[in-house]
Amino acid sequence: MSIEISRETEAHLTDEARRQGISVDALLERLMSEFRANASPGARPFPELPSWHLGGAGCLHRRDIYDDVR
Repeated sequence: MSIEISRETEAHLTDEARRQGISVDALLERLMSEFRANASPGARPFPELPSWHLGGAGCLHRRDIYDDVR
């Protein structure tokens, strides 16, 4: 199997594997196993979107922000 990655990503993976003294395959296996260990069955796969508390404006509707709503 092969995948296409950028040269920068390839260089970063190679440098990190060299720094840890392991092969790139071993580094990728380690990263995938860490990902699987951190992804519990009930956990969300992606973090929640950030919410910004911008003061006392209250709820805003699209019509309050844009003038294209009739």
